[in-house]
Amino acid sequence: MNIDVEKWVKKVSSKLDLRRVEEAKSRIAAAWNFKQVESPPLIINCPPPESWPIFKYFETYYDMDKMLVSQLASVYSHALLQDDGMPCVRANYGVGIVPNGFGSEVVVHPGSDQMPWVKEPILKKDPPELGELKDPWSRQSLMTRVIETEEYFVKKLDGTGVRVYLCDTQGPLDIAYLLRGPKLLSDFYRHPDFAIELLKRVAEVYVDFSLEQKKIVNEPLNQGFHGTPNVWMDKGGVRLCEDVAVMMNPAQYRKFCIPVNEFSLKPFDGGMGHFCCSEASDGRQVLEPILSSRVFKAFFFGSPSKFYSLKETVELFQSRRVCLVWTDGPQEGEKPESWVKRVSSSLEDKTGVIFSIGVDSFKTAREILDEWKRVFR
Repeated sequence: MNIDVEKWVKKVSSKLDLRRVEEAKSRIAAAWNFKQVESPPLIINCPPPESWPIFKYFETYYDMDKMLVSQLASVYSHALLQDDGMPCVRANYGVGIVPNGFGSEVVVHPGSDQMPWVKEPILKKDPPELGELKDPWSRQSLMTRVIETEEYFVKKLDGTGVRVYLCDTQGPLDIAYLLRGPKLLSDFYRHPDFAIELLKRVAEVYVDFSLEQKKIVNEPLNQGFHGTPNVWMDKGGVRLCEDVAVMMNPAQYRKFCIPVNEFSLKPFDGGMGHFCCSEASDGRQVLEPILSSRVFKAFFFGSPSKFYSLKETVELFQSRRVCLVWTDGPQEGEKPESWVKRVSSSLEDKTGVIFSIGVDSFKTAREILDEWKRVFR
């Protein structure tokens, strides 16, 4: 099935108020830099209120037009809702892009609507050897496809105000884990020199790949858009994921991650950090070294509400001058007005925090935004 991509690009651009987008961008930048704001920025990700082409993920993986149109659905919702969401899309090939450059096989199941994953670790030897890795720049890989896709998206979106943001580059620690698997955790004890060298090797590619993408999407090194969680990064130009960090102790994190993060983020004047919380670990044990590292200008958790108090977390991040992007909206059964009231009561100082949440319907998004404006403005 062919898709008329120009039709859907035009539909989005016809509704996009670029003046309003600039106002939202300025509001996000103010919160990011701890300047006073009338209300915290609110971004609500939701499906559009009218029909839009729907494709399973595996279809978009093999078709750039379908990949673009699928993501434009969210951009269209933000355009109609007029929240603080940034209009942006990416080359959406999953977490295995950089590992694939090093030689990992990425599996996309036919008919699936799930994101792809790395089939298995490729650094299997014990003691481990970096020689098992391939040179990411000497072969066709997902990294190559990302570059081609970004160039295509930039061309298709020229003049619309919709921006292309960097692909899922993950971060040195998470990439190293995908290459080595759970053995990486024991390498921190048994083969620390190897672990350090692996992280350095991966970090070099993370930096070079990010620099190359920055040229293509034409944004400053120290600033940028990011659609997950749909913000403008006003200070620090890349996102760095560290989901594996929640399995580490503080001493390990300081020894292995802080130096490589400083190397990775230096060309971009810092970055936005992330890890997901789960029943296995909420990551609290590494939060102090993360906030103390000074390379992260902002941070967001995955599913924080089960493990962190909003009020206490906002106050902690404000005290450390790291912008908090809170990604949890109303809990199941919680009405929009109750959630907004709960948020409002948790904020003594409204700056330094951005809310980027997801809901199931445009109607719910509208109700939340209307209540937000009533309470905060």
